[in-house]
Amino acid sequence: RLIDGIRSNSTVPNGEESSNGDTNDKSAEEITIACLDVMTDLLTRFGSNSVSITRQHEQILGITLSQLASDRHVVRKRAGTTIGSLSTVISDALLVRLVESLLSQIELAEGIGKSGKRKARAARKKETSTADLKVADARSLIRTMCTVSGAVGHRLGQEQIDRIIPIFLRFCEPDDAITGDDQDDDDEEMEDADEQEEDEAAISLANELRESCFAGFESFILRCPREVEPHLKLIIHSALAYIRYDPNYSYGDEDDDEDDDEASAEEEEEEYEEDDDDYSDEEDDDMSDDDDDSWKVRRSAIRALAAVVESSKNDPSKLWIDEYAWRKNKSKKMTVAGALVNRTKEREENCRVDIIDCFTRLLAVTIQAAEEGVVVLASSEAMDTSLGSSPALVIDLNAKYAPAIVKACEKQLGAKKGGERTKSSAMALLSTLSRSPNGVGGATQITSVFTHMKPILSKGADGAQHRKLVSAGSKSLKLDALRLVRTMIASESEHDPVDLKNALLETLLTELCASVQEDWYKIIAEALRVLAEVPPLLAKAWGSADDKSGQKAEMDKVASSLYASIEPRLAAHDLDQEIKECALKATAALLSVLHSSLSSEQSGRLLSLLLERLTNETTRIAAIKTLSSVVSTGSDAQMDEGGDLDLSPILADAVSELSSLLRQQSRGVKQSALESLDIVVRCSGGDALDAALYDSVLKELGAIILDADLHISHLSLCAAISVLKACPSCGESVKANVLPAALNLSTSPLLQDQALDSLLRLFKEIVVTDAVDFAELRTSLESRLSSEDEKTGPHGKQSIGNLGKSIAVITASTSSSNRDAVVKDILATLESKGKKTQEVQLALLISGDLGRLVNLSDMEGVASRLQTIYLASFDSPSEEVKHAAAYALGRSAVGSMQTFLPAILDALEQNNEKKQYLLLSALRELIHCHRLDGSGDIGPSVPLILPHLFTHSTDKEEGVRTMAAECLGSLTCLQPSEILPQLKDLASKHSGTKVSDDASEEEKDAAKKDALACWTVATAVKFAIAGKVDPEQLGPFMPTFLALLKEEDLLVKNTALLMVYSAVHHKPQLVTGLMHEHILPSLYELACLNLKRVVDMGPFKHTVDDALPLRKASLSIFATCLEKCPSSIDIAAFMPVLAKALEDVEDVQLQAHQICISMCTRHPVPVANSVESFVEPLEKTLNKKKGQKTGTELERLNDWIKSALRVIVVLSGVDGAMSNRKFSDLVERTRKNAKYHAMLEAIDEEH
Repeated sequence: RLIDGIRSNSTVPNGEESSNGDTNDKSAEEITIACLDVMTDLLTRFGSNSVSITRQHEQILGITLSQLASDRHVVRKRAGTTIGSLSTVISDALLVRLVESLLSQIELAEGIGKSGKRKARAARKKETSTADLKVADARSLIRTMCTVSGAVGHRLGQEQIDRIIPIFLRFCEPDDAITGDDQDDDDEEMEDADEQEEDEAAISLANELRESCFAGFESFILRCPREVEPHLKLIIHSALAYIRYDPNYSYGDEDDDEDDDEASAEEEEEEYEEDDDDYSDEEDDDMSDDDDDSWKVRRSAIRALAAVVESSKNDPSKLWIDEYAWRKNKSKKMTVAGALVNRTKEREENCRVDIIDCFTRLLAVTIQAAEEGVVVLASSEAMDTSLGSSPALVIDLNAKYAPAIVKACEKQLGAKKGGERTKSSAMALLSTLSRSPNGVGGATQITSVFTHMKPILSKGADGAQHRKLVSAGSKSLKLDALRLVRTMIASESEHDPVDLKNALLETLLTELCASVQEDWYKIIAEALRVLAEVPPLLAKAWGSADDKSGQKAEMDKVASSLYASIEPRLAAHDLDQEIKECALKATAALLSVLHSSLSSEQSGRLLSLLLERLTNETTRIAAIKTLSSVVSTGSDAQMDEGGDLDLSPILADAVSELSSLLRQQSRGVKQSALESLDIVVRCSGGDALDAALYDSVLKELGAIILDADLHISHLSLCAAISVLKACPSCGESVKANVLPAALNLSTSPLLQDQALDSLLRLFKEIVVTDAVDFAELRTSLESRLSSEDEKTGPHGKQSIGNLGKSIAVITASTSSSNRDAVVKDILATLESKGKKTQEVQLALLISGDLGRLVNLSDMEGVASRLQTIYLASFDSPSEEVKHAAAYALGRSAVGSMQTFLPAILDALEQNNEKKQYLLLSALRELIHCHRLDGSGDIGPSVPLILPHLFTHSTDKEEGVRTMAAECLGSLTCLQPSEILPQLKDLASKHSGTKVSDDASEEEKDAAKKDALACWTVATAVKFAIAGKVDPEQLGPFMPTFLALLKEEDLLVKNTALLMVYSAVHHKPQLVTGLMHEHILPSLYELACLNLKRVVDMGPFKHTVDDALPLRKASLSIFATCLEKCPSSIDIAAFMPVLAKALEDVEDVQLQAHQICISMCTRHPVPVANSVESFVEPLEKTLNKKKGQKTGTELERLNDWIKSALRVIVVLSGVDGAMSNRKFSDLVERTRKNAKYHAMLEAIDEEH
């Protein structure tokens, strides 16, 4: 009925007449519009799932297309909207027909403008038809095409894009973009009468048409970036031309403009000064001209450029270097960046704001690209000296752009009739510029920017004048000004701190202090944040100044002003939580740096308020952090005068309060209290606190030292160490309260990393301060071995290892007589027979860790006896004893390398296959300890070690090769300049080997050894990267190592992939510049590789996929790249790989599910464009049959299905995903299926 209603009431010229015979009847038009509105609503709601509607898609398409030829503008517009809704639900075949129909009619349209008409005429000569469309018709068709592309642009192929964009460009010819400054006297006269000067109506239609075209460009660039890439330069050229399209206004300086890339700061300053008067005086008159709608074209062109910036965010270098002729005088060329800076003088505020925002985004993505190494932001002086042969593009932002940017922003900030939006955007641009190298510039620029902030922040006469110029009480503008000032002060690494300090104190400090008295809580909080940055700025400025005269007076003045502003806000109770926290932060900065400039009453007042906030539950955490900051930095006496901050008025009460907080259930409160307690006791403890208070603190600490929370235990142990150092007389309290918990922790199998290190430091401090007798402590530790045996059975390797480290640490810290007694007992245990395996294992571990800390060669006969015992233990029937002996041999060699290293190398020479792994394990311990401690010099021994490692690089045992590779990796971290060239030579020598099927056995064996050598090299590089090798030294060798990805052997490929994964995870800068050439081609290939083979196992056959580890590793690399270095991945090219992974085996699918969920937030547009390819594999996963599965198998299958459901739920929330018909149908079917309801409810609860 809707279709019949539209047809019978059609307003198309020469069409069927309506029933009343009058096609111009108003009621007929209203009926048609109503029918189109209802149809749009129906298509939006039920267009993809109602059979009665889907059957009529073709008829709906035909009738709505016909309405685009209506002589009523509103009908054409509503028909275009209906077609846009229809395009999201029709089939691919109908979509192609729709696009073809629109394009075939647009191609026949007459161009606009002189150049556009000329090109349109030339294009039509190649066509068989010579019919023309009216501009109005063309506008409707183009607007409809833009609507379609915005809705389903991702479904348009390269062929359609290649046709659409040239047609659109015909209506946006750069030569037709004129301003009042362009002279047309020399234009050639046109032959046709149609090319006479257009009337106002025609100009308005042409502008609307251009606006639609640029809106289309914006949609194509965002939706189809890969397809648009070949046309991007033409689009940019046209957009640059039309951002200055203003035929009714003359800026007066266009003919004298110079390229911003080449103009000096002085030239830019003159240009803006000349233009300022005209701009401010004439703005109101020009902007009130309602008939001039050229600003809409400019705005649309700017938005197209903004889309270009967004699509180029991974590598924005071309927007800074490629030049375009953007004026009638084609000798005048401009880059995108330069053009945007030049056009900040735009007279229409909507356009002006968009221009500034566009350039701000360009600058932000460029700074991000510089941080990732894609481009380099450097001054011209630094280019030749510091960059060397860097392949990245160098942008001299400071010399070529920063002065013009600052001047342009200042012009907007100082404009008498400028709008608040413009000022806000200008301040956002300056904030972004502050994060770049050299920031906004030198002292002159900083002072100028602060001067322009002053009237915005002022409450005096200047402020009153400013409030008359802008809207009354502009709170948001003042907030933006405060944020800009804070950004500039906080980025002192980009600005000279002396220049910042001088400009701030001379210009803005009074206004900043006054801003704390504002009414709006956001302004108060931001002003306090700014004031918190002032004291550190002063410290750095005076620290770098040669002349210290006047420092004391200036410090006193600043401190007095800051105190007067901060103290009332810190004392008030009825304030917003954000203000309270910011006041505490400002107090911390004031007390930390300027405490010597405050009177004792002022310092005491602030400290008493701080203690009051510490006891308040709502401000407790912030107060704890403030106290830590004050204690740690205040005790450093940053300023030359005044000495340490006196905390005695609150110290005892603060420590008591912190101690009581350790009983809180909140883990966050306990963690903050422990960190602060450690700092307070360490920096301000000692005699300032009495023993009773220390005793209460130690009681609280001992109660929370548990292996259930190792981080809290680590912090508690650190605090106990600080207490013991500050008050050695607290030994009895440590013994009674902390030692029992520490002994229990020493044999915990969970103990590791920071908690283990802290425990060892505590034991050492106990021995050093003689808090507990050494013999008693040793007996207590050794008894843990037998006592635990009775309760929980034999100890694990981790527990005995931790116990051995503890005994070794206290032995190394005690007297030489006690140490000799321990060594004597160890030798007796190891040389006697009949000892328990765990006792022997513990004795070996103690000797090894002790040998790392002391030189056993200094003890007569001990080193030689231990060496014999270690090597003999390699023949022990116990694997634990063997590994303990290897560990002890390597660790002992750290303290006495001249004794133990030759023994290890001599044993390796004997080539005993049973002992090679253990000897290499000992060698690994030696190298590993040198790498971690940096003690001793292993360099002279490297030439003796390397031959053995290279010999075992082709060993048939994977464990031996792994040990050799780990040793090589650790040596690479220690001696990169020596090891890396040899690894490169080894890889080059053994890579590239190809063996035919008819090769001899010798050739196959040689190829196998080559593959093993390459495997070892890749594994060694992987360990080196994880060990934090110097990336600058490793970088030049990476192309050689990445070539291993192309080796034929699957194990080498897999290890090379793991090497790449390690690089992306730990040192992404190593591979960022090599991804496209050396890594991605192999990744795309390996991520889709299938090598299935059937293995006959007698009763049944088993299918093995040899390429499965490669696919899993490849997908892991992609996932890590998306997190660590997203700019190195071509997202559009990766989407087919992701779709393929979604239909792989379970493990790969689960990886792909996680990647898909992650990409929904980071890259929503590509995901929405590719969502249709996800439908089939996700639906297959949902329809997995459970069969006879029970128990763990059934639980695993349910988790698999739930993971797929989670992906569907997250995808459905992506903007534009539900516009895809297939995916929306899948979502609807899934939600209606009762068997998924429980899982979906659980997923909804997760979100």
